[in-house]
Amino acid sequence: MTCIILDDEEICVNQLRKFIEKVPTLHLKACFTNPSDAIVYLEREKVDLVFVDMEMPNLSLDGLDFVRILGDSQNYIFTTAHPKYASPSYEHKAIDFLEKPFSFERFSIAVQRAKQLLEGIKRDDSPAPDNYTFVRVDGNLQRVDFSDLCWVESERNGIWFYTETNRFHSALTISDIGMRLPQHQFFRIHKSYIIPVNKAEVINKYSICILRQGKLQEIPIGDTYRKEFITFIENKVMKK
Repeated sequence: MTCIILDDEEICVNQLRKFIEKVPTLHLKACFTNPSDAIVYLEREKVDLVFVDMEMPNLSLDGLDFVRILGDSQNYIFTTAHPKYASPSYEHKAIDFLEKPFSFERFSIAVQRAKQLLEGIKRDDSPAPDNYTFVRVDGNLQRVDFSDLCWVESERNGIWFYTETNRFHSALTISDIGMRLPQHQFFRIHKSYIIPVNKAEVINKYSICILRQGKLQEIPIGDTYRKEFITFIENKVMKK
């Protein structure tokens, strides 16, 4: 994947550059500290991915202005020290939201998500159905209705789908199914769990409770995913 960096702080540009150099599937084409320069560049050059900082207080345009101008013509990963931009990242369909300072492990998760999304677009330009998919189970094709899913759980030999009335096993990985599920309805909260946000009954710092078959099932929130998920949820909390 080809990419560029847009960040007004050189120290952040250099850190991202070091991370990108560690990933063989990423090729950094250019770095920018001014959104206007990046816009001019993208008018003549094509890239697969843009790492874009949001807040640039000393410039006439900031990262959010940049995204609004370019719109859906680019694929974005937001990088910012300000959690308030988590909500705009979903509004503008960013592939991921990295809150500074982020680790190389968290960066790698975002890159893998981008890779799977872009590969899926290349395999099939037609959009997937919004409310269901099919997975192979014991040699048959099993329909998975997104509205019926309570959670997806990973294990060594594949994943389990838990619905209100059933559960079934597939040889897919949790990353495979993560790319098929609607990105703004489902959230990976742990290396082994994906949950539909609208099925969460109780949320605390370390776990989520989901009601299934009349019982609350407690699901852990992993350290790698906690900040992003809690920020996303806090943006949905009603304010006085």
